[in-house]
Amino acid sequence: MPPGIAWDPRLADRLAGGLPLGLIGRAPLPPPLSRLLVFGRSDAPPDARMALAALLVPTGSGGTALLSPLGLGRHPGATRIPEELAARFPTRRARGGGFFVLDPAGRDAFLVAPGVMRHVTVTCGLWPLLRPLAAPRAPGPPAADRAGVAEALDRFCELLQAVVGAMYLAQDLPVPSPALTLQPAAAGGLRRLTRSTLARLPTGRGPGELFDPAANAPADGEPIRFADVGGQDAARAELETICLALRQPDVFRAWGARPPRGVLLHGPPGTGKTLLARALAHEAGARFLHVRATDVVSKWYGEAERRVQQAFDRARAEAPAVLFFDEVDALARDRDQAHEATHRMVSTFLENLDGLRELEGVIVLAATNRPAAVDDALLRPGRFDRLVEVPMPGRDGRRAIFAVHLRRAERRAGRRLFEELDEDAWGRLLDASDGFSGADVAETVRRALEARVRSGATGGQVEAAELTAAAGGLTRSF
Repeated sequence: MPPGIAWDPRLADRLAGGLPLGLIGRAPLPPPLSRLLVFGRSDAPPDARMALAALLVPTGSGGTALLSPLGLGRHPGATRIPEELAARFPTRRARGGGFFVLDPAGRDAFLVAPGVMRHVTVTCGLWPLLRPLAAPRAPGPPAADRAGVAEALDRFCELLQAVVGAMYLAQDLPVPSPALTLQPAAAGGLRRLTRSTLARLPTGRGPGELFDPAANAPADGEPIRFADVGGQDAARAELETICLALRQPDVFRAWGARPPRGVLLHGPPGTGKTLLARALAHEAGARFLHVRATDVVSKWYGEAERRVQQAFDRARAEAPAVLFFDEVDALARDRDQAHEATHRMVSTFLENLDGLRELEGVIVLAATNRPAAVDDALLRPGRFDRLVEVPMPGRDGRRAIFAVHLRRAERRAGRRLFEELDEDAWGRLLDASDGFSGADVAETVRRALEARVRSGATGGQVEAAELTAAAGGLTRSF
């Protein structure tokens, strides 16, 4: 394979097991191209096929001129196959523009053709967002056999490098070396740009926009551990036990026991339910898939339950995984008082939690502020096995949460930010924060630091009185 473009060994495994649609590689390119984007997806076995697509994106000023050497500019009917590619790959012209690259058996393997926005595309499989619906297309290769997937990826990367090189040689430009590695993970930026359209693709896999596949960390990139969730010792102890189901499943098998399938976290807003879910995923070394009610609900008939099913399908493909449904009472409320669509969603939950398809390597977590609103059928043993309360923290709990957030801010800053608090200072701070949730405590610390930023201070430490004042200001704003 030519240097510069390679694929991660994990990508073949993910494609063979079923990969949701996502951006699997990107690289900047010098003008008159701007960048290279590579997408991939595959259906779940046994009759799985995969699709690969590369977009060579031109700059705004040089796009049409760049495409013409490949015959993919304003007059696609005059397509000619570049000599540089014809010398290396068996090819044939495609009606309507572009050309097919054939496999060793003489069958169409990949299509090189213009995209809907005058990009050059290298594709196999169905890509209605990248290629016109009526355009020719190369069939997607089988994805059930890892060896076959690896062979297709090798040929795709080799062809892609050759197309990039041919385009630059035709313009008498230096051949770029993208140094692109195709990864098995999706890209969040593209997922946000195409959220409304990806869900309509004709695929049995769930589109990546339903989930947050990033690392188990908040925006600052620091992973969440159980030690970072203060004031919820009882809930932590329950979830630490659940960790064994993901980290050491053989322990359960040795005793002939079934690992727990689901945990329902319930308590007031801001008490740390999502943090506990992320901490569980991190401590167990599992993928964290976060599904919100807004990601699932739809005005289209049958769409909501289809998206719930996609969540479970993706969790199985990502195992070990923690599948977290936030505000589950909006998705699976009591069916006696709900719309018909809710009946179908609850049935989807029940089928996946204790149906014929096992959830091996997957823990389903759900959070709600109103446990009484959740359908009773979900709460029996074998579905959500554990109901874990995450209450408002008491005085000692608030102190532990303050300590967590003070340490966390200092780690981010790389220096000491707060003066040492004696017992009297702690007493005043805890009195001022009476009734606070964990989220309120975090906001108190943030406001105290923000006050230093707004004052223009460049050094020194935040005093206890400043934290107490920030807590008092938060109380008055309720």
